[in-house]
Amino acid sequence: MMQTHRPAATADTHYPIDSEAISETIRQALLFGCVRPSRDELAATDEVLRGHIPLLLAEARKAAGPQLPPDPHRLSRIEKHLAVPLGTGMLSADAEVHQRARDCQWLLAYYTARRNEYRHHPGPVPPAPPGAPAAGAAS
Repeated sequence: MMQTHRPAATADTHYPIDSEAISETIRQALLFGCVRPSRDELAATDEVLRGHIPLLLAEARKAAGPQLPPDPHRLSRIEKHLAVPLGTGMLSADAEVHQRARDCQWLLAYYTARRNEYRHHPGPVPPAPPGAPAAGAAS
């Protein structure tokens, strides 16, 4: 169950953007594909995502520039999707939360890339394919 509660944000609201909290919310929402969440869990996660997205949207619109221009069509779609209420059935509610999490993920990636906060979390290095030169070998 989501612990974070924040009042609904608007473009005029000036809450600080907490990348770690947003990432945790996204992770929680995307894990719902692996388990059967309750309707209350979906609604709570949806509420938190609806708080994060307007903050990130405002930053993306404010920062639009030639170096990292956000896709204006995608921003518009995300904004319109924010007005869509959580579905009444479990399947539609799950789909809404999942899409909102993906929207939030895209906005957060844009935000952190702009601020040079992106942190790659590498996994184990896969072995080289057969016949590939060894690392550090002279060509």
